[in-house]
This record gives sequence, structure tokens and C-alpha cells, in this order.
Amino acid sequence: MIYVNMGHNDIDYEHNSNKELSFTFGNAMQDQFIIDGLLWLGMH
Repeated sequence: MIYVNMGHNDIDYEHNSNKELSFTFGNAMQDQFIIDGLLWLGMH
């Protein structure tokens, strides 16, 4: 089992723009971490 707590996208509700301020799957390092974890899990 792999457990990763990465949060969620930050959305600008405060100024009513609903603009995404961050991206859960838009960071190369985080994306690679998830891929590596899934590949590791598949081997065990």
C-alpha cells in the first residue's frame, strides 16, 4: 500500500474568480514521485 497526502488544488474563492492557483498534477517532481511509487508497488 502507498499513502500519499498531497492536498488539493488551491482555488481563489476569496476574490470570486474561482481561478486555480495550484495544480495537483502539474508539478514534474510530484508527478514523477507518483509514477515511481506506482511502479514500485507493481513490482511488489
